Amino acid sequence: MASIPTSSSEPSVPDSEYTGLDRSRILAHPQSTTDTPTSPSPAPSLSLSLSSFLIGHPAALSGGLASPSNAVSPSHLSAIASLVAQSFTPRVSIFASNDANEFARDKGFASVLELFQPFGDVVPGPVVVRDTQGISTTLDDFGIRFASSALFPSTQSLHQQSPTKLRKESAAPCFDLQDLDALLDIYLGKGMRYFVTDVNAPPTTLHDDLYYKFLQRLLASPPVSAHESFSHPVAGIIAISSRNPQPIETLSSLYKAGNDAPVPSYMSKDYLRYYVLVHDEDHSDLERSIALFERMKRHFGIHCHMVRLRSVKADLSSSEPIALLPPSQWISAAEEIALLKAPLESADRYIFESDVQNMRAFAHELVVKSLVPFMERCVATWNDQIAASRRGLTGRFFSASRRLLGSNNRGLGSGTAHSATSGNYDPITGSYGFMTAESQMRKLADYAFMLRDWKLAHSTYDLLRKDFLNDKAWKYHAGAQEMAAASLILSGTPLSSKTRADTLEPLLDSATYSYISRCSQPTYALRTILISSELLRSRGGGAADDAARWLMKAISEKLMGSLAHALIIERVSACYSIRKGVGSQGWGNRRRKAAFWQLVAAKEWVSLDKKQHARLCLDEAGENVYDALDWTDEPGQLLFELRHSTESMVYDSSIS
Repeated sequence: MASIPTSSSEPSVPDSEYTGLDRSRILAHPQSTTDTPTSPSPAPSLSLSLSSFLIGHPAALSGGLASPSNAVSPSHLSAIASLVAQSFTPRVSIFASNDANEFARDKGFASVLELFQPFGDVVPGPVVVRDTQGISTTLDDFGIRFASSALFPSTQSLHQQSPTKLRKESAAPCFDLQDLDALLDIYLGKGMRYFVTDVNAPPTTLHDDLYYKFLQRLLASPPVSAHESFSHPVAGIIAISSRNPQPIETLSSLYKAGNDAPVPSYMSKDYLRYYVLVHDEDHSDLERSIALFERMKRHFGIHCHMVRLRSVKADLSSSEPIALLPPSQWISAAEEIALLKAPLESADRYIFESDVQNMRAFAHELVVKSLVPFMERCVATWNDQIAASRRGLTGRFFSASRRLLGSNNRGLGSGTAHSATSGNYDPITGSYGFMTAESQMRKLADYAFMLRDWKLAHSTYDLLRKDFLNDKAWKYHAGAQEMAAASLILSGTPLSSKTRADTLEPLLDSATYSYISRCSQPTYALRTILISSELLRSRGGGAADDAARWLMKAISEKLMGSLAHALIIERVSACYSIRKGVGSQGWGNRRRKAAFWQLVAAKEWVSLDKKQHARLCLDEAGENVYDALDWTDEPGQLLFELRHSTESMVYDSSIS
């Protein structure tokens, strides 16, 4: 009999950070610490902080309090690479039975999905992935994204939908600009110290904290789209509880319901199925659950797990050790707004320490023993059977023939929409079918990106973009160039000025142009610019100058809301400030440019009535450059006028 995973078999995970949603709320509960009470008390022992079941991010600052979205420390330049990698993680859909969802509600959660979500942000313990060359890489910040199985709420058959509706679905924005601006307004209204990773941080770190929080929310919830597979399910969890009277039949019916669900023609249903039995520790017999688990493995194979959880709701009156469960780090801006506006008593959710340990073991086993090996097999298969042939001489001849035949068809003046394409691209729905070579190669590139095989991802995106260009599949073309640029920077390839000018810049320029002008998708263009500019900034030197220039393009194109506009102006200054120059005189630094853009940002913040944030920008600009110049304090000068407009503001570092 296979052993049932328990807390004793779970890998050791360091406790390195606190990831609560709101520090003011946490501070209201003095028991919510890892300290042992000095006197006996009926209150439960919160021996687990929020970080004790979410692995400490390797780039995070140790110690101190932090909000859930501040897992990345802006003081560490590799943090942005980790943030980008974590934003493109495998999606795991959850198909839960009614009894499993009822079990979750008994514990104080709306559904099994809400219970599972926080445990996927960072998988406990190291995760080893292997690339196509057999080289292993150990990842300490690998995560998955638990998602609802209801990807498409309409029960109407997708084949009966009109082409107009299908085109509208494919034109969904990458994120909601209004929600992001509303969330920024809440952050700024609560004060800069509300979300920082270090309460004693200097102003520069405060700016970075706000920007990283904004960027994480921007990347958190991309919609299901035809042109990329990041939001398509990689695995599906089929969950029941030990309360179910017909467990095997229920699992089979849930599998059939998921397999028969209507999905668009570009989405494959050939993803990993993982069967989960939730054992009720309070009301179910363990021996019966173990016997049921053995039956599950005989029926459905090795991809099964039994997780033992208490069904009793944990709260501050509980006598056993409990922990405060945070929301997922990757909730959308709208979801965080709802949480921040929720009453204190409804926002805080507690869970037993034993449940935390068992859920961590479940997440680790799901990823290490099933999900990652499944993705590695898919990558190896697609790479050997599809991509390898396209990279050889035969593949090049095939591509040249397609281009030639396409130009001949255009010359004949054919009136059909497919005349200039390969025949696989459907311009009516704006997608490729999931069985086409182009769709499978895009999944190969996306899976390689999620497994952080940057070089394979880049070479595949680069190969695909030429096919998409020939087919006039503009959104696919833009997406391939966006991710080709990101994977090129992440691969560690030296970015000389020639490489940036000849390779990187054409990719970004074409991607943003296609998103804005050909696809009417400005949010995707903004995502392209913000990801690439942050990755370039982390490289320093001339790459940081390029990062500033791309942010200026986003500003000139007016791709964001008013508050985000001011924040990105401020980020231009951060790109220039990272260049320190050489020698004792700091030759080649961009101190003056950084100070100038801080001044511009301050002007923008004042116009938006965010004077406290404007004062931080002014203080930083003055300290770096302008305080040493006499003329800047003269009436009529911009710095003088801005300081005068904010002179009534007194910065209070205790604001939370």
